[in-house]
Order: sequence, then C-alpha cells, then structure tokens
Amino acid sequence: MKKDSQYLKGILITFVGVLVLSSDALLIRMSSVPGFRAAFWRGLFTFLSVSIIFLITNKKEAATIVKTQYKRMLFPALLWGSSGVAFAIGVHNSGASIALVMISLGPFFASLQSFLFYREKPHPLTLLAALGAVGGIVYMFGSQLGTLEAKDFFYNIWSPLLYGTNLAYLRNNPTLNRQGISILGGFTAMILALFISRFQIVIPFKNLLPLIVLGAIVIPFAQLSIGHGTRFIPAAESALISSLETIIGIIYVWIFLNEAPSLHTILGGAIVFFCIVFNTVVQAYRVKR
Repeated sequence: MKKDSQYLKGILITFVGVLVLSSDALLIRMSSVPGFRAAFWRGLFTFLSVSIIFLITNKKEAATIVKTQYKRMLFPALLWGSSGVAFAIGVHNSGASIALVMISLGPFFASLQSFLFYREKPHPLTLLAALGAVGGIVYMFGSQLGTLEAKDFFYNIWSPLLYGTNLAYLRNNPTLNRQGISILGGFTAMILALFISRFQIVIPFKNLLPLIVLGAIVIPFAQLSIGHGTRFIPAAESALISSLETIIGIIYVWIFLNEAPSLHTILGGAIVFFCIVFNTVVQAYRVKR
C-alpha cells in the first residue's frame, strides 16, 4: 500500500472512531447516572463485549496472543482505562468546561512522548494546528472557565497526559492486539470506578440501556478504531483528530436533547475544525509528494 494511502486510511479510521466516541457524553446524559457509576458500567460492558469479539475473531489464536503479548498489553490498557476515569474525576471536581479544555492538550503530550521515547519528531504544522485547536476550545468555554486554580490543573492534567502517552505507545507498537488492550482497559476502568464510587454502583434498569449501548458498542468500536489508526498516522495527529470529540459531542446533544450551542461554541468549534482539516490536507499533500 502506498504511503499516502496508508496515511489517508489512518485519518479515516481515526475520524470514524472519534465520530462514534463523541456520543459518549450524550449517552451518559441520557442515562442520568453519576460519573463514576457510569464509568463502572461502561468499563464492564466494554470488557464483556470486546472479550466476546476477541474470542470469536481469533478462535485458536486467542490463547497464543494472550500468552505472548499480555505483558506488553498491560501498560496501554492501564493508560486507556485510567484516562477515562481521570477525565470523570476532572469533571467531578472542576466541571466539564475545564476538563474539556485540559483534555485538548492531548496532542502536545502525544508529541512529547513520541519525541522523547520513540524519536518520532512531530511536524511543526501539527503542533501549530494543535495550538489552534486548544485556542478554539478555550474560546468555546472561556466565559465558563473563570480562574483556573492549581487544584483544577492537578485534577485535569492526568487525562490528556495518559491519553497522549497511550497513543504514542500504540503508535510504536503496531503489532500489539488492540482487542486485548481494549479488554484490559475496560477491566481497569471498571475496577478503578468501583473503588472510587465506594462500591455504590447499583442503578435502575431503565438507566442501564444507554450505558449498555455505550459500553458494548460505542467504546469498543471507538477504541479499536483509534487504536488501529495509530498504525498509520503519528500519535500527535491521532490526538489532534480526537479533539473533534468536543465539537461533535455538542452537536449530538443539540440534535437529540435540543440544547442549542451558543455563538461562542459555534465559532470555537469552527476554529477547531478548521485547524484539524487544514493540518490533514497539508500533511496528506506532504506524504503524497
């Protein structure tokens, strides 16, 4: 496969994963379940559904994959599972606005980890586009942020740090089975959320359906897509595309819950979208040449 085709394939796979993942906030809102309880059920159903997919698709090779790769899977699984819980902690302690702004720093951490540990130097344009995307998200939530205190920084820096580190690791370990990582990631999130919620995870059955959809379909598909995409594009670009989750998530809430975004949100979202599209087009042109 040509290099430019591989790049465009990675962009498309990652974008589709982010498009699906963006329904995360909507489904949690529809469930009316507090953050850590939702994180538990989301992790549980992810663990169960991807385990079934893994056993069906790999059949006789499943035991061999686990035996030969499980040690290398533990690190990205821990990162993936704990990054989602860290985001829930940030939202719980500081509010969604600050958490969403901070998570947009993911591309910078992905770039830093790739450069320091794997010697993959991010393109300056990607870093510039990431900076523009952060600016757009800050503009979206500027009126709600107030003063960013030290405690807010502490609570919210972990999610983009863990997420960016994970993408960099996956990028440099393309042979690792993404399904196995997702299984262990779901289990990690489930256990962490169970202890943080102090085992208060019982919810009414009517609230469970959105979380079943989220854990059994949305999260597995999105994680596997984004994880697979790192085989074809740099971690920094994968994290940059993931910034679209904030924008698309707002659109989903607008469509399904009739909560219209403000003018600041629309303009900030346009800035983020432009930065990502501009970077993708230019990088695709560079790869093709």
